[in-house]
Amino acid sequence: MAGPQERITDTMSGADALLWTIGRDPVLRPTVVAVMALDRAPSWSDVQTRIASLTKTVPRFRSHAVSRAPGRGRPQFVEDSRFDLDLHLRRIVLPEKSSFRDVLNVAQVMATTGFDVELPPWEAVVVEGVDGERGAVIVKLHHALVDGIGGIAILSHLLDRRRHPPREPTQAEPAPRHHTPRNLLGQLPTPRKVIEEALRTAADPVAQFDRLLSTATSVARLLAPAHQPISALMTGRSSRRSFEAFDLAPGALKQTATATGGTVNDVFVAAVVRGLGRYHELHGSDVGELRALMPVNVRAEDDPAGGNHFVPARFVLPVLADAAACVREVRRITSSWKHAPGLALSDVLATGLNLLPAPVVTAMWGSMLKGDDFCVTNVPGPPFETYFAGSRVESFYAFAPPSGAALNVSLVTPADRSCIGITVDTAAVPDSHRLAACLEDGFGDILGLGRSPD
Repeated sequence: MAGPQERITDTMSGADALLWTIGRDPVLRPTVVAVMALDRAPSWSDVQTRIASLTKTVPRFRSHAVSRAPGRGRPQFVEDSRFDLDLHLRRIVLPEKSSFRDVLNVAQVMATTGFDVELPPWEAVVVEGVDGERGAVIVKLHHALVDGIGGIAILSHLLDRRRHPPREPTQAEPAPRHHTPRNLLGQLPTPRKVIEEALRTAADPVAQFDRLLSTATSVARLLAPAHQPISALMTGRSSRRSFEAFDLAPGALKQTATATGGTVNDVFVAAVVRGLGRYHELHGSDVGELRALMPVNVRAEDDPAGGNHFVPARFVLPVLADAAACVREVRRITSSWKHAPGLALSDVLATGLNLLPAPVVTAMWGSMLKGDDFCVTNVPGPPFETYFAGSRVESFYAFAPPSGAALNVSLVTPADRSCIGITVDTAAVPDSHRLAACLEDGFGDILGLGRSPD
């Protein structure tokens, strides 16, 4: 609880609080890492000035999280009266002949370690000496601070459209608010009903689960336990992480989406499924289907950049050898979630779950997530060239948490580029470089549908 002299800057939404609570389990730790590859090392003084300004614009970045007793309300962000930027922002110079692989090595270690609960849960590292004169920026933050879409919006405060833009005063935003999308309000059950169902399920999950199914099928699809992954190969779970990254040919995803009559997301997910099929083939493991977790954005236009506004959709996807059939099946299965009533329940449901003791919430969420095989995350990037502290952003990778699955494959699309970041649980996938190669081949299989015949 906040002390008498501490200023409360914000109260977590239900989704924020749920992410904060389940982070007690290292396997479910919701650490997000973003890496920007730059054409040269940025100006250090400019970086310091810009990030200091950002922490004033978004008060959560100067606040630490404080939990409250069950039944007393959701956790709050409390202003850190002794906030010290040097505890969160630093720079390193890599040894000679270092490459971007060395940047990923630093980033994956950062992803493996937790946060100091007494400090605002984020940190950033400027990396110099990448391939000689190039640079990079690594940003690590707790998912309770912001989701992917909001994270891109917040980063817009740091990025410019020119290498040396004119200086303009920064306008502070009001403290974040939390909303449920207006067009979904009519589908919401009462919070009391959701809470009662969650309590009954927690008390006796086996006996009460059928009742939950009959009460709200859509909610049941969100909460259904998955006690073990479908894959017989990627079964281990731990808190250790490994990162891999690669880029796709400019415009290839959109071209393939047009050729197949699907969306960029359909093509992206189908390529990941095909790549995972190749990885299982490499290891002689038969797999006919895989369980996926995909965050679905429910952010309203008037929602602030901070906080979380998504619901985790979970579905089983077939692993098909035919590339076109794979895209069609992904489109058919994932589209069933577009109008699911459960999307409207995300924050109300999370609020109800947070009334339960933290160990119960963590156990329930773990039973839902640790049986997932993989996660996919698709975050649109700025549609134009951007610069950070005088350096051009060449690539932008997101390394989203596996959330109990074996891996998370993230797509960010800055300007005309498509950047793929892969977060691997090393207990599930000890050879992440081979997995990355299989995923690249999977993208080759699917993107081939969009190429014009010679």
